Amino acid sequence: MHDTEKQAGFALLISLLVVGVVISVGLSVLDLSIKQVQLSSDAKESEQAFHAANAGMECARFWRRKEAMNIEAGQDFSPACFGATPIPDPVSSVVLSASPDGDVFQYEYNFTWGSGTDIRCSRVNMIVGTAFAGGSGIVINNLDSLVSGYPNGVTSRSCDAGSRCSTISVQGYNTACANTNSGFGIVQREVLLEF
Repeated sequence: MHDTEKQAGFALLISLLVVGVVISVGLSVLDLSIKQVQLSSDAKESEQAFHAANAGMECARFWRRKEAMNIEAGQDFSPACFGATPIPDPVSSVVLSASPDGDVFQYEYNFTWGSGTDIRCSRVNMIVGTAFAGGSGIVINNLDSLVSGYPNGVTSRSCDAGSRCSTISVQGYNTACANTNSGFGIVQREVLLEF
């Protein structure tokens, strides 16, 4: 073998090594770019779900004030938010407890709202306790099972005589309410308010 043949074989080996390194670096950069695009998309979906939860909470607070007498009496009401009607409409209560000391009602409803690619879902779960004046107050039990995401270890809440207690939980989704169980790409955020 001549020196020129050895040098040609060595040049080919070096060329293959350089091409291999360049391809590896290129694939790594491509993988990073794909992950960055995916993270950006996930952040957008997460923000959309959070805003759906936050907007749903503002809607629930508005109707809690506006329909206070009906809600505290366990009567139906028809909240309209975001240009959408709730499901179900009207919203009916479930009696959680009734006693001479007070009543506790639960209302659950949802809205699908938005348009185009910005469709959102807001699911509202409102628990309202009214402790009658002159009574001994009431205790709202099983909050951890009634409200998903309720703080761990807390199961009940007391309302003094003559007071009104409300627990509102809103789950926001980045899709229509009918699609929230479809799995892939669905993001949920939740907001909890007690007063």
